[in-house]
Amino acid sequence: MKILHTADLHLGKRLNKAARLDEQCDVIKQLSEIADREEIDVVLIAGDIFDTLVPTSEAERVFYRSILTLAERGRAVIALAGNHDDERRLCAAKPLADLQGIVLAGELDYTALNGETLSDPTPPASLLGLFAAADYIQKQRIKIVGRYGGVTVEKGDDKVNIALVPYPSESRLARWSKQDYSVEYTERVKQTLSSACEFFDDNYNILCTHLFLSKSDASDSLGGLLALPTSVLPESADYVALGHVHKHMKVCKHPHAEYSGSPLQYAYDEGRTKSVNIIDTVKRTVEQRLVTGKNLTEVEADNFDECISKLDFYSGDYVRIKYSGEPLTREETAQIRSHPAFNDLVVTATLRGEQKAERRAHLSDGEIFDLYYKHRFNAEPSAELKAVFSELMGELNNETH
Repeated sequence: MKILHTADLHLGKRLNKAARLDEQCDVIKQLSEIADREEIDVVLIAGDIFDTLVPTSEAERVFYRSILTLAERGRAVIALAGNHDDERRLCAAKPLADLQGIVLAGELDYTALNGETLSDPTPPASLLGLFAAADYIQKQRIKIVGRYGGVTVEKGDDKVNIALVPYPSESRLARWSKQDYSVEYTERVKQTLSSACEFFDDNYNILCTHLFLSKSDASDSLGGLLALPTSVLPESADYVALGHVHKHMKVCKHPHAEYSGSPLQYAYDEGRTKSVNIIDTVKRTVEQRLVTGKNLTEVEADNFDECISKLDFYSGDYVRIKYSGEPLTREETAQIRSHPAFNDLVVTATLRGEQKAERRAHLSDGEIFDLYYKHRFNAEPSAELKAVFSELMGELNNETH
């Protein structure tokens, strides 16, 4: 079989005031075209389907339409809950999704999926056209059998086992099983992943999960997630489909683990090259296929004319200007902000005497917290403290929506 691995759609995410749902619809259309061209059997979305725990109705509408599009031509679609997703909300449409060969993965127990819908195809009462009949029969070729820990996808005699472990937050771990808090979080995650993969056999085995993995021993965090060592991954997996890191990255060879990266550029410091992974279970290969979206471009300027010139040059991008010149007039600022390519203006310095002023509105909550902590205590905050702060800010932000 052939599997398409992507992640971090972040549906509903904005870039300052710019809404990006149209771009997200376009990139999902590209995924569907790749799936058609490559004859994909399973589409794996490894977490962070939405950008917030309580997404807008527009973002949810895009999601439901998208997974139906991806599920066309008999493909199985699996959408996993990441740290940005509320698994209960993500799985609200699970009874309907199951009937379409779509797995909304927010827990560990999938035994309710017994494959009845797709196992015994019955022709429609009236076949009005050859294409309609062929399309219907094509949709019956995949069978999904639920397991504890994941699903087995069957196509004829071919089988792929896919363990599905949503982002293992402390609250989710506690809901999945009784926790021994004398055991460190890293070890409990390792035990959870191992337990989910217990149904693996001699067929091709995939673990799909949402984690921040690091090859180094240094404690670190990314987006509120503490870094975990690659040793948490079970060696029984032939491939580990990861989500959370927004760039394509090969994490380790044994087991073979990769981040597909996000299909769109969501931050100015992210690389522009975006792709999805294609896994061939027969050839046992993993290849990338490019997807394209609007670029995020950061430029420097020290006068009004240079600002306009660079906005014109990058007219098809989202542009952030780092401005270090003489103070702009109100009219000049308004003209810059009205440019179609403009997205953000960062004033890095002024020339009023020797005084320099730094604008912080563009910084994230975590970056502002780092600056405050360094100023207050003359030291770097620990990764654990930053992770707790990020989690609290996430809860506060969601309460305000």
